[in-house]
Parts: sequence; structure tokens; C-alpha cells
Amino acid sequence: MIKRRVMVGLVAITAIKLVLAAHWGWTNDIPQAQMHAEAFLAGRHHLSPWSIDPTYATIFPLGYYVLSCSAVLAAQATGWPFAFWIKVPAILADLVIALALRAMPRGGGRAAFLYMVNPVSFLLAVYHGQLHTVATMEAVLALWAAERGRSGLSGAALGLAASVRQHFGLLILPLGLIVRPRWRSLLLSFALVTVLANLTLLGTYRRNIIASPVWAYGAWGYGMLLLQGPRLLRLSGLERFASLTDSINGWLSAHGPWLYWGWAAVFCAWIFWRARTHRLPDAWHAALFFLTGLYTISPGFGVQWLIWALPFWLVVNRREAMGYLVLASLFLAGSYWQWTLNAHYGLASITAHLEQLSRTDIAGVTLVGVAGLLTWGYCARTAWALSVAQRDTQGGVPSCA
Repeated sequence: MIKRRVMVGLVAITAIKLVLAAHWGWTNDIPQAQMHAEAFLAGRHHLSPWSIDPTYATIFPLGYYVLSCSAVLAAQATGWPFAFWIKVPAILADLVIALALRAMPRGGGRAAFLYMVNPVSFLLAVYHGQLHTVATMEAVLALWAAERGRSGLSGAALGLAASVRQHFGLLILPLGLIVRPRWRSLLLSFALVTVLANLTLLGTYRRNIIASPVWAYGAWGYGMLLLQGPRLLRLSGLERFASLTDSINGWLSAHGPWLYWGWAAVFCAWIFWRARTHRLPDAWHAALFFLTGLYTISPGFGVQWLIWALPFWLVVNRREAMGYLVLASLFLAGSYWQWTLNAHYGLASITAHLEQLSRTDIAGVTLVGVAGLLTWGYCARTAWALSVAQRDTQGGVPSCA
């Protein structure tokens, strides 16, 4: 009876999300996704990212275009706006993630309900308009299937995750070591899906397909301190101290995305070291370590990335996940408020023109930055704790306390 109530509750929440998605607003990511999809359908996605019109540059693997183009076609067929249909995949993905959590001994109904109603997953699905949740769902299903010995299904699911957001593909390494001796079916299905999902986009533009997911600078963690800190110093009349970071900002702005590959190398070395010392963590621990580490080293950030680690966090340590949710929810809600200031002041960048803001708005923007910095710090602390955590030989669940 309890399990049935949980199921009914999850479906009811999903229905509420769909109703709200049809009537709520959206972020700039939605018209951008629509342009990408329409360009893909019109055959303009092959344009070089260095061309005169970089709007249509191929920057995503095929799974992204399948979902966004499906939203365009659904909008044309039904007359309902693209802004609604692009939200539907994330809303349904939330339900699948919650059902997977509900079916796990380390998850259960509480974890499933918490995932569905927390502000991070709720706002990103109902308001933002993004496909990161779909990639996260497929990664969750890959780990869920691997735990049940279904290596072929696990590899295919991970390949689909990487076809929407490339970085999830790196989880094939811990999965391959963990599911031994069934690694052949895992790798074969992963390779097959990955190749098929990107076959039409290979060639001249393969550089974009394997590119780092880091696309912004200065909106997160140490990047925020390096970029926004000097602006606050200049606003306070401390010009000479502000200029010290100019060269660092220039280098990170140009080359920061490549830090992803540095972290990928560190993660792979960590996995092999743990395997060699017979302390290989379970897949959920490894995934959470990879994602929180990626959060930590990234000099830029998109708030939709906040969904990546959430379901894995709920499995590894629900109490720690609650701390993340509190901080991330404040940062996310604050970011949405801050973006409204662009239209209010008629500026493309608020943080680049702090001198034009009222004192109240400057205080608000500063608080949003503090929330982002605290969220980043919490992720860095967790990544470090996970990196040194010992495997629990009794239950196979690593501790990150």
C-alpha cells in the first residue's frame, strides 16, 4: 500500500509539473535550443563555429538534437509552444529518476519524493527548459542496470547519456571495472550507441562533439572570485588591487574549458589506483566524485548543471545531499532573480556594469554570488571527502562522512 501511494504521489507531482510548464515562463536557453533545432532540421547545423554566424555551430552530440528537434516537430503538430515541449523531456526524466531511486534499497520512497519536490529539480524541469536532466536520467539508469548485472543495458544507457551531454561517457571506466567479468557486453553496447549517436556529426566538427562541457567563465567558484572580485574592488576605489587578476582571468577565459580534460585524467588515475589497491568504490560513489570534482575545477558554470550530481548524492549520502539542496536552491533561485535585472537595466551583463545598479540590487547580486560560492565550496568539500573515503566492506557502500 505504501509503495502504491508513493507511485501515485510521483505521478501526481509529474502531472502538476506538466501543467505548470505549460503556463510558466522560461529562460534564454529555450529560444537558443529552438534556434539550434530549427537550424538542424534545415541542414544548417554543419556550419563552422568560426563562421560569420556561430549561432548554428554544432556544439552538441546527436541526442541533444533528437530531443530539441522532437520538441519543434511536436510544437508544429499540436500548436502548443516549443517552450512547453522542450520542458517535457526533463519533467518525464525526473519521474524516471524518482522511480529508479524508489526501487533501490539505498534510495526508497523518501529519496524519490525528495528528488521530485526539491527546488533544484522542480525549477530546472518546470521553468528553465534544458536537457541536462535527460542525460542525468540515462546515467542513473546505466548505474541502476549495472547493479543488476545487466551490462548490455547499462552500456547502452550510458551511451545515450553521452549523446546528450558528453562528459557522462567517462563513467564507462568505473562501470567497466566494477561489472567485471561482464565488461565486454558493457563496452560493446556503449561503443555501438556512442558511435551511432554521433555518426552524422563526425568529421570536420568532431572537435565540438568531444569538447568540454565548460562553456562559461566567472559565474562560479574561484572563477567568480577572480572575475567579479576585481569589479567590486574597482567599485570601491581599489583599482591597483583589481588589476592583479587580469592576466589570470585572460588565461582562464581562453583556456579554462581544457581544465575538464585535466580533471578527466585525474579521475581516471584515481579509479585505477583505487582498483589496484582493492579499494574500488561503487559506481554511485565514483559518479558523485567525478561530478562534484567537475563542479570544483570548473571556472564557469550553468545553473542547469546543478542537476547532474543530485540523484547520485541522494544514493551515496542523503543527509549530505540535503545540505547541497539548500545551498543550490538559494543559488538557483537567486540566479533567476538576477537575470531579471538585465532587462530592467537594459544591460547584457549586470556584473560587468555594477556601477549602474542601485545599492539594493548590488547587495542582492552579492548575496547570489555568496550563495554560489558556498555551493561551490560544499561541492569541493564533498569531492575531497569522497576521494579519501574508505570502502565499506560490509555493505559495499563507501562513506563520505
